[in-house]
Amino acid sequence: MKRRLLLATSLAALAAMPVLAQGNTVKIGVLNDQSTSFSALGGMEVVEAVRLAVARHGASAGGMPVEIVFADHQNKPDVALSIAREWLDEQGVDVIVDVANSAIALGVNTLIGEKGKFGMFVSPLTDRTTEADCNGHVVAWAYDAYSTVGTTVRAQLEKGLKSFFILSPDYEAGKVQESWVEAAVVAGGGTVVDKVRAPLGTTDFSAFILQAQASGAQAIQLNLNGPELINALKQIQEFGLIARGQSVGVTFLHQSDARAIGAEALQGIRFAAPWFWQLDAESEAFGGAMKAITGNAPGWIAAGNYSAVGAYLRAVDAAGSDDPAAVFARLREIPLDDIFVHHGALYANGRLAHDMHLLEVKAPGEMTQGDDYFRLVATVPANVAFREEAASACPLVRK
Repeated sequence: MKRRLLLATSLAALAAMPVLAQGNTVKIGVLNDQSTSFSALGGMEVVEAVRLAVARHGASAGGMPVEIVFADHQNKPDVALSIAREWLDEQGVDVIVDVANSAIALGVNTLIGEKGKFGMFVSPLTDRTTEADCNGHVVAWAYDAYSTVGTTVRAQLEKGLKSFFILSPDYEAGKVQESWVEAAVVAGGGTVVDKVRAPLGTTDFSAFILQAQASGAQAIQLNLNGPELINALKQIQEFGLIARGQSVGVTFLHQSDARAIGAEALQGIRFAAPWFWQLDAESEAFGGAMKAITGNAPGWIAAGNYSAVGAYLRAVDAAGSDDPAAVFARLREIPLDDIFVHHGALYANGRLAHDMHLLEVKAPGEMTQGDDYFRLVATVPANVAFREEAASACPLVRK
């Protein structure tokens, strides 16, 4: 009886103690595509941005040294899950960041929830990690379909364009984009006359372009990324669709896309983005620091990871621990305002809301320096750009 009383007393004392560090290091794992379709959008540029975030924060967080590991998932879900599982089970990784490819993100989200670890997702578009599959262990830091597609489609509708042809990639994020574009077009009084999905890795878009031309749509909305977007836009120019009067809009355009395609082919195209390197003086300073490291101005995925890791380390400092629940709680308390995040609010489902921006590609003669591709057209406030927290289907919000 006495031993039971002592055990109960000891357990009660332990429960009353503050949360302490879970290990002797804070280990950050950067998991993304470094060799295939999405590598130009993030890849090693993201690794360098994370290194810069750690260097600027300091070598320790919560009284523990900070360590970075990184790996190429090659856009293969089985490879990604194998890496993530090894990191969490054997290497003591505390937080997995970036996670390009929505299909991969869904699997890693489930694994992180099962292992009780933490994720800071920047690249993936899917909102299932903060909606149907929310688990309280993953934060979606940068964007979603609602915040980007809605802004982009509205820009086309405001030009008086009412009929749309949608070309999307044939994977999870592409399906999400297609559904959101269609919903935004209909909500704005427009009509989708046709839609098609191209397999990942497509290089010849001629059949899809001819289908778009034959549709008679006033606007062609491209939901493509990386090499697929580059190839499609170049071939659209070759087929002369724009010269014949069809308007081309893109849901996403990255710094690396503009560099590869060139301003001449892109000039006047509008799109939504969470950030660009000439947004303000602080952003330009970060852009200059990254240029010194990589030779190129950074895209928003690199900036988003820089921001996310910096906020994570500040939350670890505030919690005095890398315990996921404690870190998440502190992230909801500390100010979220940096080069990437303005008017940030972290919802209970893990969605970070912040200002979004409508950008336009400059004409070649308007560029004053290298990588000077975009101009700011408008800033969309966080509470307009993102759905309100109460609209989330995640059970954590209802709690």
